[in-house]
Amino acid sequence: MQHFKEAVSRHMRQPSSGPVGWLVQRFLEKRNDGLERHAAKLLNIKPHHNVLEVGFGPGLGLKHALNYMGSDGPGIVYGLDISPQIVGVATKRFQSHIAAGKLQVTLGSVSNLPYVDRSMDGIFHVNCYYFWDDLHQGCAELFRVLSPGGVMVATMKKERVQLLVDRGYNEYAHKLNPDGYMAALEQTGFIGVELEHLGKGQKTFEAIFAYKEGARQ
Repeated sequence: MQHFKEAVSRHMRQPSSGPVGWLVQRFLEKRNDGLERHAAKLLNIKPHHNVLEVGFGPGLGLKHALNYMGSDGPGIVYGLDISPQIVGVATKRFQSHIAAGKLQVTLGSVSNLPYVDRSMDGIFHVNCYYFWDDLHQGCAELFRVLSPGGVMVATMKKERVQLLVDRGYNEYAHKLNPDGYMAALEQTGFIGVELEHLGKGQKTFEAIFAYKEGARQ
């Protein structure tokens, strides 16, 4: 059982191939769809926006962002993940969107984002920041690529993640306390950093908002 828990923890942080990887991906697809949809919706995506999801996992957030953006404007959805397996799956799953120039998926780390300064109108991620090796560096990179007036949204269900940690299925979630993440966002230049409790009943969740000073286009 301990070996299985360790394998699940590894795949929670960086999904890969194999039976355990498949199980983790199915688990994330079932549990995270609502969080992904809310995160993309809270960005208030416009057809001309460039939007980035960090750690896109099964690709649920990419799907919702593409739907909110529509196909008429010049905007592009960007997805970045550290897992070669996940990037390969997304490349096949979203082949038509990639071919149409509406989506770009890239293998990479939040610590060194492969995007130019001020290139994103919105950034979002779900159940992600607590895996980052260096919160300050990750936040600095988010700030660098976000355009003035842009917004960053992070959603999570902390109680659910904590339960997995307590049961040994997510041992790499070592920075779960959102206070440290919010402090790092402020230290790297974000303004208006706040945590809101949204939703109702069993569908409540936490959303962290952070902004870059300026006028949003």
